[in-house]
Parts: sequence; C-alpha cells; structure tokens
Amino acid sequence: MQKFLFVLLCTIGSQILVAQTSVKPSLIADTTHITGEETPSSLLIKNKPDILENIHMNFLLRSSLEIPDGETQSRIKMNEARFEVLGTIVPDLDFRVRWRINQSHNPKSQDNSPGSLDIASVNYKFGKDKKWSINAGKQAAYVGSWEFENNPTFEYQYSEFINYQTNIFLMALKLGYQVNKNHSFHLQLHNTYNETFYTTYGNTGYDFTGVKPAKTPMGLYVSWLGKMFDQKYHTFWSYNVSQFASGKTNHSFALGNKLVLDKFKAYLDLQYSGLGMDYPNIASPAINAHRLNANPGASRVFADNINYKSAILRMDYEFVPRWFVTAKGYYEAASQTGNNNVGNNFRENIGFLAGLEFQPISSQQMKMFAYYYNNQVKYNNTVSAANTGQNLNLFSVGVLYFVNVF
Repeated sequence: MQKFLFVLLCTIGSQILVAQTSVKPSLIADTTHITGEETPSSLLIKNKPDILENIHMNFLLRSSLEIPDGETQSRIKMNEARFEVLGTIVPDLDFRVRWRINQSHNPKSQDNSPGSLDIASVNYKFGKDKKWSINAGKQAAYVGSWEFENNPTFEYQYSEFINYQTNIFLMALKLGYQVNKNHSFHLQLHNTYNETFYTTYGNTGYDFTGVKPAKTPMGLYVSWLGKMFDQKYHTFWSYNVSQFASGKTNHSFALGNKLVLDKFKAYLDLQYSGLGMDYPNIASPAINAHRLNANPGASRVFADNINYKSAILRMDYEFVPRWFVTAKGYYEAASQTGNNNVGNNFRENIGFLAGLEFQPISSQQMKMFAYYYNNQVKYNNTVSAANTGQNLNLFSVGVLYFVNVF
C-alpha cells in the first residue's frame, strides 16, 4: 500500500508539472459526479466576474411523522438536516463542504474528522484539456451505488449496504481522468474506517485473541462512470480492496446501473463483498448467538470469511405533472465460507417501500410525501434456532426541501 501511494503521488506531480497555463470556466467540483448527489443543472458555474456568482449554498431538509406498528412509539422526526457550501474561487480549483446538522460533532479517533462532516474537500483540474483531476480531503466513497449517489433529501430508507456495511464518508485522495463527456475513471486511496481498530471494537465485549489491527488500515477504489444510449443509461461500477484487521483482506464489487427518461427514473445496484473479518459487525451477532446456544461458555468473536451481497431497485414515475409515485425494494444476504461455517444466506434483510409525492411549486425541489415501508430480517440454517427474526411496518408522512439558496 505504501509503494502504491508513492507511485500515485509521483504520477499526480508529473501531471501537474505539464499542466497547460490556459484556463477555462470550471464546474462546481465534478459535474459528471459530485459525490453524494447529482449536480443540478442550475449549479453550473457561469463565467461572471463577481466571485459570489461562483459560490453556492444549499440546505437539505426532510422531516416526517412516523407511525410504526407494534409497541414502538410514533414520533415527529428530523430525518435530514444538512448544509453545504461549494463553488470555485479560481478556474479549475473547486471546493465543497457539507455538514449534517443532526449528527454528533465529536472527532473520530482515526481521521480527526467529526461524524457530522460529510465532505470537506478541494478538487483541482489539470493536464491537457483539463481531463485530469485530484481531489483531497473528506469525501464520499467512490462505491458504485446510485442509492448513495441520490440526493439524501430524497432517499427515504437505506439498505444495510449503505447504512452499516460501507464507510461512505472518509478521508481520501482521489485521482480522476475524464476520457470524454460520457466516461471517466477514478482511483481513490482511502482510510478503511474513521475510527481506530480498538476504538471501534473496544466496547463490544468480543475476544481479540490472535487479532491485530492492520498496520495500514487503508483501501483503494477503482471506479468507472459512464453514460450510454444517448445518456439514458448510466453506469457506476467499482472494485475495492482494503484491510482493517492484519492479514484479513476485504474485496468488494459494486455495479450501479441507472435509467433516466423524461418521466421515469430507475436504478439497480448490485453488490458483493468478501470480508476476511466481519468489521461491519452485521453477521457476527447472529453467529455468536448460535455459538453460545451450543456452548454457553464460548467467547464472542468477530466472524471471519463473511460474504455480503445485495440488490437494490428503485423506480420513480411522474404520472401527471408534479405528482410522483416511488417504489423501492432491496434484498441482502450474509453467508459464511471456510471451516465451521454456518452456510449460505444464513441472514437475510428484505425491504420494500411504496410512496406518493406532490411537488406544489414546479420551480422548487420541495415535496410533500407519504409512504409505507416494510423491513424484515430472517435467519436460516443452523443459526435460526438461536436468533429471532424482526419485522417492521412503518407509515410516514412529511415534507422535504432541497434549497439552493444562491
């Protein structure tokens, strides 16, 4: 990993040295892919002398009344409250900062960045025709997921792949190359996790015997973004390799596919991860319950050789002007390979959402919405005897507003 970082830095340096001196008006960050949400066309930088014309401020707001079934209490909840500033001070040098107002501001032990800070990065375009770019700072993972890329204001419920399994906002150094207006490739060197190994798992009560943190707890995303068929079909595919525990390497593939038509949009995200150790700690509790059921004196440990896979589908259709129907479904499963494994798909997470949206002012990204959501967690094979499945039914009604202040 250290050798790769040295080569990457040398490559970036050599490209900057040969950069052309001519400049052009740039876009806010990378308009092919501004991580965490797609760029509205209204945010394109204009070639105007006033510096404030190149600075933009956005608020991302969503709140709702949530009514679950069972004994869980109903509540009025602040679902999303984020604030961002982004823009260009000089041509080809962009910045972006985004905070989650309703998140903890305490700094993380590994990267010294607060959990409330989504993004704090600069992006520089260089080289011939400004096709190269380097992005440094806190940024979003370049994982092939349109679910994650969708503006969080409009994504009501997330899969476990985004919510728990993936470290979605991380410190990183990203090198990009824009082949043409439809295709780009990216390398993102990143911290595997925002906390140190012992901070993350020190209070779990797990037995760490024989397990040590990786000396270089880092990873690398290799990503491709493409647009085809008159830009109606969008791809966002990635491969990631990383380590968090010493000697236990993680590999993952994510294939994001999106269809964009005039009144209809849909995405299908497919993902597979093979983890040397279950550092997301999603599958381990079920396996530990199974082990303790068979041997009450057994110690709790992080499961090894865990595979996660998921398929996430969302569709949105404007059936009459300013009225939309939305539907989302996902299937996720955990398996274990190797000796003493508990088998394939021993844990399944299944979700479905159906909703209705109304946009009262056509010029504003403000909507009133209502949706029904069901989530089930099921256990199969030998672990089913020691684990009880969960079932959630939720009805929600509320208001969202993506505010582009200026």
